Amino acid sequence: MDDLKKSGIRIGGIVDLSTVDWPSRICSVVFFSGCSFRCPYCQNGKLVDPNYGRWLEVEEVVKLIMRSRPLVEGVVMTGGECTLQPEGLAHLCQRLKEVGLLVGIDTNGSMPNVLDGLLREGLVDRVAIDVKAPLEPKIYEEVVGLPGRGGDVVESVRRSLDLLLKSGVEVEARFLVVPNMTNNADYVREVARKVRGAAKFVIQQFRPEGDLLDPSLKRLRPPTRRELLTLAQVALEEGLSNVYIRTREYGLERVG
Repeated sequence: MDDLKKSGIRIGGIVDLSTVDWPSRICSVVFFSGCSFRCPYCQNGKLVDPNYGRWLEVEEVVKLIMRSRPLVEGVVMTGGECTLQPEGLAHLCQRLKEVGLLVGIDTNGSMPNVLDGLLREGLVDRVAIDVKAPLEPKIYEEVVGLPGRGGDVVESVRRSLDLLLKSGVEVEARFLVVPNMTNNADYVREVARKVRGAAKFVIQQFRPEGDLLDPSLKRLRPPTRRELLTLAQVALEEGLSNVYIRTREYGLERVG
């Protein structure tokens, strides 16, 4: 227990109040430092560095979050990739549950063993998983910026999806549409087949802003709402019923 009291996490920041990170709920958001992927279109490029930000004890993080009570109903752990700090993450989830808050996690699916532990302990209520491309090694390694590692990455994402879809927790599967990279109807079709059973399948709009890992991508035109609606129709044709698009202009919209 003494070790747990001293455990901590390295974070890039905390958002006290958010209405977009957990649809229908007001939440706080904790940004974990460090990521296992190198996606060139990442908008939180600084958080890829595991040494970015500051190290805080879990109890310090809980105190910061509790400043927003009773307005917030839950907390979303995102990044970076929060599952790369498994001990601190588990302890923080445990403490948040103890103080009566719901717990959500955003993940790239690269750490299925960590997800399995959190699920077994009942420490999460919702998981949003980014499925960045069809689960084919050559495609995936290009999209996530890890040449030569596609096989291992795809296996991890596949295992994470299997765990989540059988877990009983709320699962949101996300697919980001990036011009010249993932704006492909066949990609959406293949991903849709893999995420059947998720509470939501959200097709998201790439936006050329923020701290992009590859600044040259800021020259890209974001996909239009109409383009996302066309891709959403592909997912509907694959039998998914809870299909959404997310754009800067209109936020989260259900399709069909």
